[in-house]
Amino acid sequence: MGNARTIVFLAVLTPCVEFLTGSTSAIGVLTNPGSAIVFVVLTLPGYILPVLLIREALVTWRKGGPSLLALGIAYGAVNEGLLAKTYFSVNALSPVLGPAPGVGRWIGVNWPWVTDITFFHMIVSMSVPVVLAYLLFPETRQTRFLTERRIRWFFGYLLAIIVGLLTIQSLFSLTFRALLPLMLLPVSIVLLGVYLARHFPRSGTVGMLEGRLSRPLPLALASMGFFLVVFFPIIQFFPFPFTPLTFVSQQFYRLGEAAGVIAAIYPVLLVALAIRFFTRHTLTETQLAAVTTGVMILPLATAISIHDFPQGDVAAAALYIAAIVVAWRRTRRRVSTDRQGVSAA
Repeated sequence: MGNARTIVFLAVLTPCVEFLTGSTSAIGVLTNPGSAIVFVVLTLPGYILPVLLIREALVTWRKGGPSLLALGIAYGAVNEGLLAKTYFSVNALSPVLGPAPGVGRWIGVNWPWVTDITFFHMIVSMSVPVVLAYLLFPETRQTRFLTERRIRWFFGYLLAIIVGLLTIQSLFSLTFRALLPLMLLPVSIVLLGVYLARHFPRSGTVGMLEGRLSRPLPLALASMGFFLVVFFPIIQFFPFPFTPLTFVSQQFYRLGEAAGVIAAIYPVLLVALAIRFFTRHTLTETQLAAVTTGVMILPLATAISIHDFPQGDVAAAALYIAAIVVAWRRTRRRVSTDRQGVSAA
């Protein structure tokens, strides 16, 4: 029963990022048969299968936070590079950053978007649901959910989606046919993410985080600040309550191509530092809850403040908030019980 609850939780929460960000309209899925088919056949498997595979890899390899982040990077490349293909500037879905025709677009790749949207999926799409499931259902933390045969089926379905989309789009569009050589970029990111995840230290082999930053409030604020700085190049997609920063971002892009280089590189350096941090420190459950809360403040605030009820963003935000609140309550209850047990001993 516990396994089923964890699987259902991951299967429900993970795809909600589509509604949270406005990428998919809930009313469109419910009223448009074409949208419903695409959502069921492509979108849902594109989130549910990877999050279950990533969690399975962490349990099987006995890995922790650094490997979760690395696999989240690999997933970002799968989602935006191989499926949606927003990595590539010739795709209309690839956003224009800065003054038209945009900066950071070289050799057909939208480089600032590549780094930030990949890291967004790393954090929000994969890491947050996996960590929340870890906090909500401690009884299944070390439990494998998938058989080897089911793992092969999951990988086979994802590969079929990727190859099928590439084949169909290449047959009917010269634009997408021209993208085929550029697919080496997301494929390379996927391979790098999996390699790093496999070789990072096992969970529980490094020291606990201590000091002033280890307390929940400073840790949550630091996590929020980290998210804000990393995603400053695409802050235009988080317009409220950070509208002043959107103006600053617009001025930043007036630097031209230099802004494109900076926006493409510095988030990589910050995320590398974050991964290095997690290779040196193991977080307690309370600290994990604080980090998760901190990184979700910006996307949740945006979804709530510029809500569109038919879009489903408020409902998705409410689901995330409920999961975070319940995770906090259960974590505090366990910590309190552990302290009482220590005192009694």
